[in-house]
Amino acid sequence: MVRNLETLKNKIKNTGIFGHSSYGKTWQEKDGDEQNNWYTKMHKCHEIQHQDFIQYLKTRNNLETVLEIGCGTGVYPIQLKELFANIKYTGTDISETAIKQCKKNSSFEFLVGDFIKLNISKKFDLVFSHAVIDHVYDMDAFVAKIVNVTKKYAYITAYRGFFPDLKKHKMNWNDTDGSYYNDFSIIQIKKKFKEIGLNENEFDIRSLKIDNTNKNEDYQTVIEIQKTD
Repeated sequence: MVRNLETLKNKIKNTGIFGHSSYGKTWQEKDGDEQNNWYTKMHKCHEIQHQDFIQYLKTRNNLETVLEIGCGTGVYPIQLKELFANIKYTGTDISETAIKQCKKNSSFEFLVGDFIKLNISKKFDLVFSHAVIDHVYDMDAFVAKIVNVTKKYAYITAYRGFFPDLKKHKMNWNDTDGSYYNDFSIIQIKKKFKEIGLNENEFDIRSLKIDNTNKNEDYQTVIEIQKTD
């Protein structure tokens, strides 16, 4: 009984519901030029990652609808809008101020809210997300939601490293930022994929080298999903 109670407490804690009421404040508190500059800086810090995605995007045929999770102030739909010239782009972000800026500067569709909890009724040909899973309160639920709302393709990156031997996701809460800093377990997510019905030939998890410092951070994790049904 005691062990089950402790397991339940840990599960609740890891959902972000218990003890972390400030979740998301690092994004919610920014606004205006400070916010735009922060998102632009973050985008430039992951240039190799974004180049990889852009090449991936260009090889996907017959895309009509695309959903970006964690669009921030709109680097993709505003600064790189030509990528979606013939595609219906939708962006979503937890930050209300960021979405306000997106709506002000773009005619694309934008949704504000916690992606895991958002009620998204339609499905998209491609769903993509950069460096968001590293900060969410439930990595399995995040990926499962992506699988649920994509018709065909998904592209997800985790920037904090590539951990093929990590048996379970490692979550670290940062009070100052109001955010988690997660190490993403490939072993655990493969189990989740199997649980939600994906076949092994429907996903690929690979490393992407971005630096030469001999640290875990030299590599990022890229997940590509392609449904066969």
